[in-house]
Amino acid sequence: MKKILVIGGSGFVGKTLIPTLKKSNFDLTVLNRGTQVIDGVSQIIADRDDPQSMSSSAATFDAVIDTSGYTRRQVETAFSVFGGGTKKWIHLSSAAVYRETPNRLPDEHDMLGGAAIWSTYGADKSEADEFLIRQAKCPLVILRPPYLYGPNNANDRETFVWSRVLSGRPVIVPGDGSAQMQFLHIQDLANIITHLVEADSGRQAIFNVAEPETMNAQMWVERVAAAAGIVPDTLSGETHANGIAARKYFPFRDYSCALDVAKFLRDLDWTFQFNFDDGIRSTFQSYNPEALKQLSPSSDEEQSILASR
Repeated sequence: MKKILVIGGSGFVGKTLIPTLKKSNFDLTVLNRGTQVIDGVSQIIADRDDPQSMSSSAATFDAVIDTSGYTRRQVETAFSVFGGGTKKWIHLSSAAVYRETPNRLPDEHDMLGGAAIWSTYGADKSEADEFLIRQAKCPLVILRPPYLYGPNNANDRETFVWSRVLSGRPVIVPGDGSAQMQFLHIQDLANIITHLVEADSGRQAIFNVAEPETMNAQMWVERVAAAAGIVPDTLSGETHANGIAARKYFPFRDYSCALDVAKFLRDLDWTFQFNFDDGIRSTFQSYNPEALKQLSPSSDEEQSILASR
């Protein structure tokens, strides 16, 4: 039985990943700060931001899955403790690691460093990737998804739309609504990671991972609302919120976040469990519609925009 360590494990990704790994009968250990007990797995309590705390947790595993490495320091600390004794390292990265690629979707060969729109998040995630690419001697897998969605999403994204359409509030769509988006259901991410624990992916494998379909911001709002059986009332941010940052009134920036996933589809010949419409519909069904109405209150900026239209 393979021994697997998941670093993180109690957040959005972990709540789906851990049960999926358990179904494959791995011997699972989770490392986190211990604020949440995870049933059915061994638990290492450590703060990954504290090198001394991490060092006291050293052990050997067949694979390490790092779901919460946001900075080079965090990843370097974890790798110094567990990297020498593992047979595979799987790192959850992000689409935000790529610099701007005007007029095309970034692929795995494009320059890292993070586009300016992502600020320190993209730069930090990029530095973490670069460290692993240079230093990992064991087989390394890096996964770069764009936007994740699904039940228990800690980010107010799909719930943002449902809260508004169910309570009769308009949704303000940034700019002209044309920013491209791409998504991956959290269960599909968990399935991919579980598959890669066992798969022979060579010394280094880097994949952009997402459902192949892209959509613009306006279409995303309409399709999320359709899962609740509602045609949304939308307003143009270009007309009504000119000069106001999109994140003040919308869950995403007015900037495209989509990837070229041809390599992933070719090399893994992957079949997704969910397409977007099925995935968002099943996600909606995991919530109480009445509770959704109150889940995402309007921001001050949003209220001001709506009051002045």
